[in-house]
Amino acid sequence: MTRELPVSGGSFAYFYCLQERIEWTNELTSLQKAAAKSLIKEVMSHDGLFREPYLSNQFNFDVLMPAFFIAYVESQLVGLLTVYADDEEAELCLLVALDWRGQGIAKALFETFKREIAAYSIDSVSLIIERRFLENNPNLLEHWNVTLERDSEYWLGRGRIPFVMQKCPDLMVTAAEAKYVGSIAQFQAQAFGNPMDQSLRYAQKAVEDEECLLYLVLNDNRVMASCTVDISSDSNYLFGLAVADGFRGQGIGTYLVQSLINERIADDTRPFQITVESDNPEARKLYERLGFEQQTEVLHVKAKSFVKH
Repeated sequence: MTRELPVSGGSFAYFYCLQERIEWTNELTSLQKAAAKSLIKEVMSHDGLFREPYLSNQFNFDVLMPAFFIAYVESQLVGLLTVYADDEEAELCLLVALDWRGQGIAKALFETFKREIAAYSIDSVSLIIERRFLENNPNLLEHWNVTLERDSEYWLGRGRIPFVMQKCPDLMVTAAEAKYVGSIAQFQAQAFGNPMDQSLRYAQKAVEDEECLLYLVLNDNRVMASCTVDISSDSNYLFGLAVADGFRGQGIGTYLVQSLINERIADDTRPFQITVESDNPEARKLYERLGFEQQTEVLHVKAKSFVKH
């Protein structure tokens, strides 16, 4: 599902002369993913960023919807827009190669996204920006005609120091099997307040995906807690930590995080990341007690120019 956009008119003309094109696809090829990762590494290193864009569409509510918009100059990938939409509120990440900034590539990617996404059930769009980048580009909000939303999230990082912990004989930490998907989805829907179909999609994909590891805490074959680790980036990224109703406040979530981190340290050389919403100070305190430290604050800016057709 890769298509090519002929660019013309206005600020697009300069790129057209340089054989610029924008492609969009719902799934990256291996070559596209490698080029995207190279761009991400360059941008994150230069800008001092910590949040890697997610290069899969598997959690999007419509997997046929374009999720990646790629700008090329000749054969060089110079810009990338990613779309994460597990519901009708899409989150976008935008990156432009250092040598091609200030030349309208980001705007061209965004305008292409708006045009192509009009046929899908997207109700609102937010751009994801790290606070450090916004502070270094103070005119960005005005230039893009976007407004800063109040809520944000903190990205926390942790090194590879293992926990000294005592095993609990009543609790078994194990990789998830397909037979537990329904139970996982049910208590995650309750924990996060998400629709059941969305929670079921997360659980199913996490079990199936080779770049996701879904860990469970079982007691007498009953699912008591779960946490997923995304291993597709340069960190072990923990997300979806949830404890079943009736078992919270008993240290089960802490036990799960400690156990899976120790297992990943034994099997993997990468550090760890986890996110916490700005309005959840208790969770942040828990993660900090587990050795996580703040790396960055991720802001959401609402795109006022996004109009459904």
